[in-house]
Amino acid sequence: MQTFLQDLRYAIRMLARNPGFTVVAVLTLALGIGANTGIFSVINAVLLEPLPFKDPGRLVDLRQTESAPGDFPLDGADYLDWSEQNQTFESMSFYSQPFGLNASGAGDAEAVAIVATQANFFETLGVTPLAGRTFAKGEDAGKDRLVILSYGFWQRHFGGQAIALGKAVELNGEPYTVIGVMPRRFNFPAATDVWIPFDMSMPVMHNRGTHFASAIGRVKKGVTTEQARADLMVVSQRINQQHRDADNSIHSLVFPLKERLTGDSRPPLLILFGAVALVLLVACANIANLLLVRAIGRQREIAVRAALGAGRWRLTRQLLTETLLLSLVGASLGILGAWWAVEELVGKTLPIPRANPIHLNLTVLLFAIGVSVLVGILFGLAPAVQAGRLNLSEDLKSSANAVVSPSARRKLLRDVLVVGEIAISLALLVGAGLLLRSFARLRNENIGVQPKNVLTMSIDLPLAKYKTPAAQRQFVDQLLGQAQQVPGVIFTAATTALPLEGGSSGFVKVPENTNPALQNQLVEVHAITPGYFQVFGIPLLEGKNFSEADAQQAADTTARMDAFYKARKANDSNPPPEFHFVAIINQTMAKTFWPNQDPVGKEFTDAYGGLATVIGIVADVKERGIRQRVVPERYFPLATELADRDFRGSIAVKTAIPPRSLLGAIRADVRQMDSALALYRVRTMDEVVADGMQDTTLQAFLLGIFAAIALLLAAVGLYGVMSYLVTQRTHEIGVRIALGAQQSDVFRIVIGQGFALTVTGVVMGLSGALALTRVLGRLLYGVSATDPVTFATAASVLAGVAILACYIPAHRAMRVDPMVALRYE
Repeated sequence: MQTFLQDLRYAIRMLARNPGFTVVAVLTLALGIGANTGIFSVINAVLLEPLPFKDPGRLVDLRQTESAPGDFPLDGADYLDWSEQNQTFESMSFYSQPFGLNASGAGDAEAVAIVATQANFFETLGVTPLAGRTFAKGEDAGKDRLVILSYGFWQRHFGGQAIALGKAVELNGEPYTVIGVMPRRFNFPAATDVWIPFDMSMPVMHNRGTHFASAIGRVKKGVTTEQARADLMVVSQRINQQHRDADNSIHSLVFPLKERLTGDSRPPLLILFGAVALVLLVACANIANLLLVRAIGRQREIAVRAALGAGRWRLTRQLLTETLLLSLVGASLGILGAWWAVEELVGKTLPIPRANPIHLNLTVLLFAIGVSVLVGILFGLAPAVQAGRLNLSEDLKSSANAVVSPSARRKLLRDVLVVGEIAISLALLVGAGLLLRSFARLRNENIGVQPKNVLTMSIDLPLAKYKTPAAQRQFVDQLLGQAQQVPGVIFTAATTALPLEGGSSGFVKVPENTNPALQNQLVEVHAITPGYFQVFGIPLLEGKNFSEADAQQAADTTARMDAFYKARKANDSNPPPEFHFVAIINQTMAKTFWPNQDPVGKEFTDAYGGLATVIGIVADVKERGIRQRVVPERYFPLATELADRDFRGSIAVKTAIPPRSLLGAIRADVRQMDSALALYRVRTMDEVVADGMQDTTLQAFLLGIFAAIALLLAAVGLYGVMSYLVTQRTHEIGVRIALGAQQSDVFRIVIGQGFALTVTGVVMGLSGALALTRVLGRLLYGVSATDPVTFATAASVLAGVAILACYIPAHRAMRVDPMVALRYE
């Protein structure tokens, strides 16, 4: 221990004597270790930590699919059959995706995120409340107004006090009784404020073909996901045979819940982690090179210590102590930076699932400490070993100020480190360039709408106050009419779902079409008001738009349809009569169902028994996201979605001036009409598009930052090496100039050395970039993973920066005074 303390004190003195080197090394390491710690904290929370549920490995996510690609939410009738007929599940539970309701009380109305769940939801997940209880059996029959609060909502509105239990929370004008509070870590589905019981008695639960909710399941002990998947597939095929007159196109999908929650976040997170690891490697190579140069300058000091009896291991240990001290100080600063980044930046902006909170915990801290020790050994071992290879006779004869020529082995190690830095930097530059080009392609992608100057906002009309479809329609029409009078507003519309964010889906069957593959195909469904296409700039290609008469017909037909289904309830034996609607379809639906025909005037039926007549065709819109393919889509008048349930939709206005400047006036209109209503998810359409590109934007930004850091470090490393070479060859340069060499000759020699290292690094980097792009391929859009423009641009940028880094030492070499150089030791 005494020896270690001596080494530590000596290391502190030596680093203090070289503050410039110490500051550069510490900051470089802090950057590399901090970035690795921050990204690892995200990976730990998202990919490594188990879900905060009991026995999470037995939890699965349940979806449906058909012959067309993709998966869909569940329809109620199929889910009820699954839960009754399966043999491998301990329990299943139905729940909605988060939606907004108005929480009113003191002050203005507030929109909160609600999830409606089957009574056994929390039991299936295996979580217990922090206070109170969860829903009991039978409390999901539509009679009980109960609510369970999230920890955050409980803290914000009740100050974290137990008196919240039994209190009333008013949602959409109706009082709900608080029966429980969930733990701080519970956040499923993500960003939920409160949970209410799902009304499992709704008529829609017995209608097949309407996909509107999600489900989870807990498999029995000893049952694998594959066995559960096979079990539900048998049930699905049985349902198809009993209830569908086409081929068996509807199937079940069973995935581990953890896999569904992480979704597509695993590849980009691992790529980012690999990128920051490479940045740390570049930092280590950079510092190792600096230490090599520093060790050459300390050869006489080390030789004196060796002559006084210090053995090779003693000298190596001393140098390793210095490097470990550097790495630990750098790690301390890096951890502070990572803490700030995770708490204030990464944890709030990364578009990733958050079943577990993202923060620095013991696992992350141990990772950071382990990385710092490994880094200290990694960049310190080579200089320590090289410094231990002494020639006592030559080193002791050299003066204290002499410039010592490095051995061939040291030259090779130094060059290898520089070449490695350049190669890694190029690979990162290529990866960042590909993601940036992919981002540019996404920005320029034709999504089918004109987002400029469009303001969108969501609203919810509570059934407790707006009890009939007529009352809901009257409110929507009045709000759109008042918004139309606001100066600067051009068009107004209401819709059940915004472009790019997907709508509901339902079955479509074309009576005259005999192709079995096109029967009972799922088609995207949007209910809209007549101004929808004008607001979003969607061209009407053929036929006509909806009229007020069409809206009234839809309202009358929907009322008759709802009355029929209420009377029929769950009795599938009584087929529905034909209910007539009008519809507008997109180009893809026209080409899919009526190829080489004019679809205007054609008819199709849906799962409810409605017979729709096509009155118009509009251009395609990427409803499911910018990266997703266009799917068949039908538009109905909004009245078809106004029924005996809370209406949740979006209001959109097209403006002639900056759209957010009109938000205050529209909010005032809403407050004047109903002070208990709140507008939520207020965004411009440009922001909606940006949200759809958020993952690519962030990946390109982070990888670009890491690539820029690696490029800077490589340039600094190359500059340091070339500066040392000029210093070490000062005497030689002076002799050359004295013998008649021109300044241009000296400049060419120095630049040539740097250029040779750069070319070698670029060649190796191109090979590494080809390997990296194979991993990046699935993240790209509209860009080849081997795009020659990106590769050439990245190589040119790196070569230019490298030559610039060599220019200053070369320029200094040109100005060497031969008289001074010849006297140089």
